[in-house]
Amino acid sequence: VSAFTRRTEVGIMRLVGATRWYTQLPFLIEAVVAGLAGGLLAIFGLLLAKTAFLDRVLSEVFASGIVPQVEFGDIALVSPFLILVGAAVAAVTGYVTLRLYVRV
Repeated sequence: VSAFTRRTEVGIMRLVGATRWYTQLPFLIEAVVAGLAGGLLAIFGLLLAKTAFLDRVLSEVFASGIVPQVEFGDIALVSPFLILVGAAVAAVTGYVTLRLYVRV
């Protein structure tokens, strides 16, 4: 959205001689930061869901041994992957979107 609203400014920068990476890098950094924030929110959501939902609602299922209980260590193990995937998806989609909007 930010690249679309500032496409005229970016086009002028390109006409003056700015490289493609010089004009796209701020938008990519913004996308990666948003992806990192999304990953952190996902981790917070997992912790909240574990304490509010899984431990209370599924306590009988965990006690029967059918499903193993989700521990905080499991969430800690998945957390780096959530952050990395969030940042990578944001970077790739930001790059592809910028290639469409910044055409000069």
